[in-house]
Amino acid sequence: MKKRLKITFVAFCISFISMIALSLFSIGRFTTLTNHSNAVSHSNKVIRTLYRAEVYFKDVDRWERGYILANDTGYIRAINGASDSLVQMLDSLDALLSDNAVQSRNMIDLRETIGSRIRSLHENFSYIDTSHAKEASPYYFEGRKLTVNANRLFRVMHATEIRLLKERQDKQVFYQKLTTSTIKTLLAIFCMITLFLFLLLMRLMRAGILYQERLQAKIIDLERSHSELQDIAYSISHDLQEPLRKIQVFSNMLIVRKSNSAEDDGTKDTLTRIYGSANRMRSLIADLESLTNLTRIDEQKASVNLNTIIEQVVSDMNDTIKENNAVVRVEDLPTITCYGSQMTILFRALMDNALKFVKEDTKPEIYVSYRIVPESELADGGRPMPNQQFHCISIADNGIGFDNRHISDIFRMFRRLHTEGSRYEGKGVGLAICQRIMANHEGYIRGEGVPDKGATFKLYFPV
Repeated sequence: MKKRLKITFVAFCISFISMIALSLFSIGRFTTLTNHSNAVSHSNKVIRTLYRAEVYFKDVDRWERGYILANDTGYIRAINGASDSLVQMLDSLDALLSDNAVQSRNMIDLRETIGSRIRSLHENFSYIDTSHAKEASPYYFEGRKLTVNANRLFRVMHATEIRLLKERQDKQVFYQKLTTSTIKTLLAIFCMITLFLFLLLMRLMRAGILYQERLQAKIIDLERSHSELQDIAYSISHDLQEPLRKIQVFSNMLIVRKSNSAEDDGTKDTLTRIYGSANRMRSLIADLESLTNLTRIDEQKASVNLNTIIEQVVSDMNDTIKENNAVVRVEDLPTITCYGSQMTILFRALMDNALKFVKEDTKPEIYVSYRIVPESELADGGRPMPNQQFHCISIADNGIGFDNRHISDIFRMFRRLHTEGSRYEGKGVGLAICQRIMANHEGYIRGEGVPDKGATFKLYFPV
């Protein structure tokens, strides 16, 4: 499943990068097409402005002849208006042709020629008004030459711009076709990538559904097995109690009879051993029943102040604490949402451990502390949720401790680090019960020990 997810992730990354690259390529094509379209529009605007400037120039030339023939001052006003418009057109052409070196040089020549033509026109008018001559003035013939030269420059600039327009139109058509083919290609590629990702996703979903179905089947089998184990545990904890009680009763009766008998053939000692073993078995079955009951939770979680729980546990164990001359120090503990009865069992088991495994000639000390820790402190165990915080409650003692090499054994059912003949009592059930309680609260329990120096058990409850 992880391999499929990895393949899917890689495929999505490759597809995403491909789509970005193709999109950037498409944007480049559109940008180039837009630039060429703008260039075509620019050339058309230059040509239109040239035509208008040429029209105004021809108007000036035509109205000059009209004034010579009719000597009407209305022609002078028309010439002045046309000259002003012509100057505006020339200014517009200067701005439009600033990016074209050839046309800019032509524009300089045209502006100088038209300026000389306007000056010769005004000099011609002055000559006519002062001399009253009937023949044409020399300024008129000079103006005709300037007009021919200006018309020639207009034609050159028109031809240059029309040739440039043709080139730009050809490029525009070429990039229009290229952009169209690019869009079609990109659409085909996008469709293929989308189809590939869709099929890959459907395959992954189908695999996930099959995996979920198999997991559901295993869960059903597990629940059935769990139910069967609960029935077996119930049978062990209840149905086996009766024969054990009978063994104890009859063993005790025989012990009493042997006590009244003068014979000493070792039978009494054997019966005493039988009675002790049966009693120990009853105790083990009771512990097993306690652990089994923790898997069936009939209690509702509630907000519980752990200070109240620990005070009750210390009060209940007061006789044992005084008997061992122990010192118990408790920091202020938090209020958490939990099963109150299970918290009592949990702290009683840990306090009992701390009072049970003490060193000789050493005053027992138990220290219960509290702090909030990040999830990184639990990185060695089952991974909790990222960025999760935990209430960490530590129960530390100065007892005999243990070797951390055995840390995986101390939480297992009926596992003891001490032999039967050891001075330390215990059946290897207490810490297994603690671990079960922490699992019921989606928490964790960790143990750290130093031989002959003490042990610390840490409880982690999700905040």
